[in-house]
Amino acid sequence: MIALLIIRCFRFSRVIMSYLVSVYGKDESLYPKDFRSRAIVDQRLHFDLGTLYQRVVDYYFPTIFFGAHLDQTKKAKLAEALGWFDAMLKPYQWSAANHFTIADISLCVTVSQIEAFQFDLLPYPRVRAWLQKCKDELEPHGYHDINVTGAETLAALFRSKLKQ
Repeated sequence: MIALLIIRCFRFSRVIMSYLVSVYGKDESLYPKDFRSRAIVDQRLHFDLGTLYQRVVDYYFPTIFFGAHLDQTKKAKLAEALGWFDAMLKPYQWSAANHFTIADISLCVTVSQIEAFQFDLLPYPRVRAWLQKCKDELEPHGYHDINVTGAETLAALFRSKLKQ
C-alpha cells in the first residue's frame, strides 16, 4: 500500500513524499530515521530538485514553452550534473543507500525524463544501471502508467517544438 501511495507522489513535492513515508511507512527503509542515513537521502533529494532537475528545466523547458534554440552551455551543465550523480552511485547499490529509498523515486522521475528526451546516457554507466533497477523495482507499482506515459508526452512535445 505504501509503495502505491509513494509512486502516486511522483508529481508531488519531495517534502510530501518524505512526510507520507514518515507517517505511513511500515518501516524506515524508504526514509531512514537514523540521522546520518537520512541526511544522505535528504542530500540526494535536494540534489535532484536543486541541481539535476533544475538543469533539465534550464536546458529543455525554454524550447518546450517558448520555442527557443537549445543552449549547448546548458546541455554541458546537465551533463555535469549527470556525471556527479554517476559518481554518487559508486559507494551504494542505490542512490543513497544499499536499499531503495525515496531518493531513488525522486531521482528516477528526473532521470527517466532525461532518458525520454533522448539525452545520451551512455557516458554514465552507473546511472543507466541504477535507472534500470529503479524501473524493475517500481514497475509492479504502476511505474509505466504513472511515470513513463507523462515523460514520453513531455518529450514528444519537446521534439515537436524542435521541428518548428
